Amino acid sequence: MKTVIRYIGENEEKEMSLFAFLNSREDGVNDKQRDRMKRLLKLAIENELTDRQRECINMKFYKGMKASDIANELNIKPATVYKHIRKGIAAMKHCAVYL
Repeated sequence: MKTVIRYIGENEEKEMSLFAFLNSREDGVNDKQRDRMKRLLKLAIENELTDRQRECINMKFYKGMKASDIANELNIKPATVYKHIRKGIAAMKHCAVYL
């Protein structure tokens, strides 16, 4: 599952994976926009997701873990991990409408 973030660069629309976006350390013109989006994503993760969705998303995108490893650690099936991630991303996309 590759979730893509789209944002407006200096002269163009750019895309990158959610994991790359959250862990990037780019310098330059887009720093303010990137920082704002990171803060908004963090607020969405903290306030709009269930505990299990938050846990799965943090493990997948912040720690870079595979779904099978997350499933083993949480003692759930990999399909359930994907379900939590998918629903969590849908909730965050709902929040992105207000950006």
